[in-house]
This record gives sequence, structure tokens and C-alpha cells, in this order.
Amino acid sequence: MSEYRERIQEMLNGYRITQTLITCVELGIFEQLKNERASVSELGQSLNVDIAALTRLLNSATALGLVERDGQYYHASPLACACLVPEGSHYMGKQVKREAAFYRRWSHLTEAVRTGQRPTENTTDEKDPNWVRNFELALLETARINGPLVAKVLEPLLPQRVEPPLRVIDVGGGHGGYSIALAEYFKGLQAVVFELPAAAEVAREVIATANREKQVSVQSGDFRVDSLGDNFDLVLLFGVLASETAVTARNLLAEVYRALVPGGIVAIRGFYLKPDGSGTVETTLIDLHLLLSSDSGKAHSVEEMIAWLQEAGFQQPTTLALPGQERDSLLVAQK
Repeated sequence: MSEYRERIQEMLNGYRITQTLITCVELGIFEQLKNERASVSELGQSLNVDIAALTRLLNSATALGLVERDGQYYHASPLACACLVPEGSHYMGKQVKREAAFYRRWSHLTEAVRTGQRPTENTTDEKDPNWVRNFELALLETARINGPLVAKVLEPLLPQRVEPPLRVIDVGGGHGGYSIALAEYFKGLQAVVFELPAAAEVAREVIATANREKQVSVQSGDFRVDSLGDNFDLVLLFGVLASETAVTARNLLAEVYRALVPGGIVAIRGFYLKPDGSGTVETTLIDLHLLLSSDSGKAHSVEEMIAWLQEAGFQQPTTLALPGQERDSLLVAQK
């Protein structure tokens, strides 16, 4: 029975670990300690925080491997330097800050299960005028890593031509990171990021920073009511369908089918449950997260998605794993 107790205790410790990480990022501890060591008093004065409380936070961060201690001095660990400072090779700082908002939402899970609806309190963060921008920039961190992998696995399925250029539309493409990755991989490719106005502004900013305005444009619109356009070789639906009901998802897939040229491809990225609603820890938690963060979103099953694609007219879909990302794959189907 002690083994069972230990497993439950590990689960209970999870929120403490998460909040320790979030607080360190929000205070800017890792940026302060990335290049040089500092004592608690030096760091406390720089951050304008209580010295005694900071000492206790650093002790926990040390135990978690986020900082390292040398006598009275602390410095960021290799883990923190890689993932939690902006110059890191696998920076996740914006993602951690986004999770801080999600963390607050999860405190209302009991209410959500009782009512079957997203708690009113969970819409509060979205009233912040910077919410959409910060949310999209957090997602961009993952896209910068996975974008080249997506381009690589899709290459064999796309026409090998430069003229006329390959045409891509990234529906709900937010930050535009995946369109940028495709533009960098395929010479002459022309991509459109199709998004709601607030997210479209973020995409324009990211595209300009990447100097890809000649290949990647942005179109403001709502796919529930607006046409996507015509004659696309590839449509990306990354994380979009999880926020839709079965009706709106099927309508979108029908519109995607219409917008593609014959032989065109749709690539869908998401997290999938089994037909009975079960799944991995990750997918079931994402399903719960959608209950907390949307009015009608849920994780769908692969079987459900395949049925919708075939109903829209697509050929038998296939699954493509991203190289080195065992848990991440694309569901692709051809018109």
C-alpha cells in the first residue's frame, strides 16, 4: 500500500512543482542567472523581492534542477539555459507564462464537471488586450521546432514544382510559424495564414520579423462563415478541429475539400482519443483542458476524424509521424 500512497503523493506534488517553475519564470530568475552567478541578496535586490522568501524558492528550484548552487552563489542550470531563457535552444518561457493562466483555470475543474460548461471565471484572462498575442507567441515556440519536421514529412506528398508556385492555406494558423517553415523549405511556395483579426495581427508581426512577406500573406476571416478561397495544393488544420463541434468540424472539412485542387492534401494535427473516450494521460488531460477553456471543444478520435474526411470526399487518410516526435503525428488525406 505504501507504493500506492507514493504514487498519489507524486500527483499531489505536481501543482507545487508547476507553480515553482512558473514563479521562477515570472520573476525573471533565469535571465538574471544565465551568464553569471549571484548570491541571494544580490538576486533579491535586482528582482526587488523578499530575500528570505527568495531563498526558499531557490532551494526548491535547486532541488528541481532548475538552478545550481556553488556555496552562497546560484546560477541557472543547463536545463534552464536551454529552455527558460530567450536565447535558449529550446526556449519555452512564453509557454510557461501561458500555462500560468491555464493553471488558474484548472482550479475550477470541479465546477466544470458539475455543470458540464466552461466556468465563467475561466474567461477572465482572455479580456486582457495582450492575451491573443501572448497566446500565439507561446504556440510559436513549438512551431519553430516542429515546423521544419512538418515540411519534411509532407514533401513526398506535394507536387515537385516551382512554377506555378505551390499554394498553401494555414486555417487558424495563428502565429504563422508553420507557413514560414514551409516557405523556407519549398522554393517559391506561396502561403496564406487565415485567421481571426486579432491573431492575424500577430501573424503579420511574426512574418515581418522572419522577412517572409513575399511568400506568406495573411487573410483575416472566420472559417465558420467565410470562404477559404480556391486552388490550394495544401491545407493545414493544426489544433483547429479540437475547438469545434462535430457539425462545425464537418462543415469546415467540406469547405477544405472544395478549396483544394484535385490531388490536393489536407494535413491535420491534433491529439486523439480512442473511440470509447479513453486515451493516454496527455490526450485525456487535453480533453479536460478543452472543457475548461472552450465552450464546445473536445479531443476527437482518429476514427471519428477519418469518417468526417471520407464524408467530405477525401480518399483514405494516412498518419505520418514527425521525425523524433513519437507522440506527434499528422493525419493527411488527399482530394
